[in-house]
Amino acid sequence: MPAISRGEVSYITGAASGIGRALASMLVGQGGLVVIADLNGEAAAGYAAELNEKAGTVVAISVKADTTVWEDQLAGFQQATTAFKRIDYVFANAGIAEHPWLPPFNPETAAERPLVKPDLATASINLTGQLYTASLAFQTFERQDIGPEGFRGKLILTASVFGYFPSRAMPLYAASKAGIINFMRSAAQYYADKHITVNAISPNLVDTPIAPDVLFVPFRERKLLSDLQLVLDQFGKVLGESTLNGQALSISQENVWVHPADTYMLEKNGPACDLISVEIFKLFGDRTN
Repeated sequence: MPAISRGEVSYITGAASGIGRALASMLVGQGGLVVIADLNGEAAAGYAAELNEKAGTVVAISVKADTTVWEDQLAGFQQATTAFKRIDYVFANAGIAEHPWLPPFNPETAAERPLVKPDLATASINLTGQLYTASLAFQTFERQDIGPEGFRGKLILTASVFGYFPSRAMPLYAASKAGIINFMRSAAQYYADKHITVNAISPNLVDTPIAPDVLFVPFRERKLLSDLQLVLDQFGKVLGESTLNGQALSISQENVWVHPADTYMLEKNGPACDLISVEIFKLFGDRTN
């Protein structure tokens, strides 16, 4: 299993709890340095202090950041590069469960209710927030030298199996995760020759604080939760000298797979899709082929 090199730096959003917290512990255990970025600044600071006390030296710093606020994220990256000089891995991990975006469907009462503005919080955090993180990752990597493993940096996004599968109860969650998957695949192609890799880890439901505990009860009873260690193992596959790029590493219970890209009708659409990239690069003044 690939691993980070001692002293390499990882920036992790949503790192004060759940998958992000477990990931930070794993990376410190491999000899890495971590930036614990989280909306809950107190929890982030507490966890960083815990990691430092256990290590007997500074292996972690904390950043309070709302990932939907560009200025928060910019300040966090600046704090990280000031403290550790470079960032080798960025884990765009912060996310939330579905928030109802519209009132429940009820034709009997609809006429009595006003038309309401949708709640897009799920998409804002799970898509826009991760794109802010990604944008800062790429610009940070661009400004630093190639590291000992041959990379300027690696971006790993936390997606979900709902990036491929629809959910009648979670339309915004599914939409945001599908957006992350296609963004990952597209960005991986763009950065493939720039010493930067982009991958996504896509678990099914994992027992974390992302939702009220009552939600997990029937999943525990039917043994339908995905194993956190298997999730961490997939993160591990893209670290260090790994050349994996553009992959959606997926986990559901004990099942692990690389989810394939959709190629239906690609042969017919390929020439137009390729040409539009060439022409848009020209339009944007980008020298990428």
